[in-house]
Amino acid sequence: MNRMDQAEKKRKLLLGGALLATLLAVVLVEDEENGIDPTQSVQPTRFPVKKARNLQETVEYLDVDQLGQRKFSAQAGNIFDSVTWAPAVQSRATSQQRTNPFAQAKAERPRAPPPAPTPPPLQFKYIGKVIEGSEIKVFLFESDQYHVVKSGDRIDDRYRIDTVDDEAITVTYLPLNVQQKLTINNKVAGNIR
Repeated sequence: MNRMDQAEKKRKLLLGGALLATLLAVVLVEDEENGIDPTQSVQPTRFPVKKARNLQETVEYLDVDQLGQRKFSAQAGNIFDSVTWAPAVQSRATSQQRTNPFAQAKAERPRAPPPAPTPPPLQFKYIGKVIEGSEIKVFLFESDQYHVVKSGDRIDDRYRIDTVDDEAITVTYLPLNVQQKLTINNKVAGNIR
């Protein structure tokens, strides 16, 4: 038991000494960075203040000119510069290239093109059709409008009716020139590629 007490005391003494040495090193390093010589003693500065009867009079008689001016370091940068919280993509990429040689090869690879635009899903609902001779007209409903169209007709310069048969209506979405199919029995519409 006595042997453990001595070992414990020795361990605590070593840890305490290491802690004290670390704290002393931190204080010395901070003083060197601030330009303060740790061996030089610092005398407190006293400012003459006239005797006052209360706190209000003390504040009025304090000579502000004797207070030191705050000095800004050039390392502080422009304190009025605009700050953005968005990450700097370019600078991050260059720092990665410096630290990781494989990052440069990855950065030089061409990026995949964005996906091709797709037409919006058809918003038409098939209501019915009328056959007059060889011409078939269909009735379509879109949000709050009714359309009566036949092959070759356009709807709001967005869609062109290509074909109308017993099973489906083929339309072309004009901004992308993509054909879409609307089934007549109100099943889900789809794109034709």
